[in-house]
Amino acid sequence: MTLFKTKAIILKISKVKDKDFIYDIFTFDYGRIKVQKKEHKKEKTMDLGYIINCEIETKEQRDIHKIKNIKIKSEFRYEWRDYATINEYIIIIWIVYHKLPEWLVFKDVFEIVEEVNETKNIDEMKLILSRLKVINLLWELDLKHPDELVQKVLKFINKNKLKDIFKLSWFDQIIKEKLMRIE
Repeated sequence: MTLFKTKAIILKISKVKDKDFIYDIFTFDYGRIKVQKKEHKKEKTMDLGYIINCEIETKEQRDIHKIKNIKIKSEFRYEWRDYATINEYIIIIWIVYHKLPEWLVFKDVFEIVEEVNETKNIDEMKLILSRLKVINLLWELDLKHPDELVQKVLKFINKNKLKDIFKLSWFDQIIKEKLMRIE
């Protein structure tokens, strides 16, 4: 048995039994892992997109590991957001879950989700830009676009850190919609 500490993002939650859950988590140090946990009345329920500090107990030949000593580091407060903002955040979580191979440790992607989760004034436009940065880090963002202004934004996203990308604020509705359509 091996026990290690890490921080992780909750990507998917599957209910096995009444209070028994399997979580797909993306860890900072080890990539994507499946873990199992029974919920207790005194603990706060974990939700999609939460960033947690935890201990993971592994054994050889086990596909699903045990998770314990969970401390919620940050959570995306859904009740404070509108539908469009929530949707963009869930798309980012979906991309991390579906596009990153299980074995890949990708700290830059983790840090983007963490920064998005912890940014107090996050809005739909910042989440769109964050999604494009994640896609760019996964080598799937085509920097060529028919619209010259959109192409400049994509090149800026490619070359800069998220904090600098968040400073972009001059988008009109047409550019925003064109950026939203990029996958």
